[in-house]
Amino acid sequence: NYIQPCPTLPKNNISSNKVIVINALLSRYLILIMATTTTTTTTSPTTLDQIKSALKHPEVIILDVRTKEELDEAPLASKPFKHASCHLDDCSELMSKAAELMPNKEAPIIVFCRSGRRAGKAKEMLEGMGYTKVLNAGGLGDIEGL
Repeated sequence: NYIQPCPTLPKNNISSNKVIVINALLSRYLILIMATTTTTTTTSPTTLDQIKSALKHPEVIILDVRTKEELDEAPLASKPFKHASCHLDDCSELMSKAAELMPNKEAPIIVFCRSGRRAGKAKEMLEGMGYTKVLNAGGLGDIEGL
């Protein structure tokens, strides 16, 4: 198998094997970048108007994805809520409890955590499970005033 040198480069400056290696590395780098890129729509907090509108729905679920320790430190007293913790690297508790806590996949779900990052992750996971009206309310401070 004969590999032709790159026609745009002078033959003596770079070998064709080096060009192939460089192209392979660049391809892997681009694939890695594309695979790790996420959109901001899943992690951006929902607007206040969207949350207020969802709160009026008779089947709305307010979902707290904070840890049990965070619940003990700062309980949410103003609204009834359901709880299933979700971490940025592990949402297995949420995934295992989702059908039990939220049987209606069409009902609005308002998700919050301490700061909003895990709520974004939980929103992404729930949407992947077929829930259609998941709203990221952000952090505890964002939802307390509602």
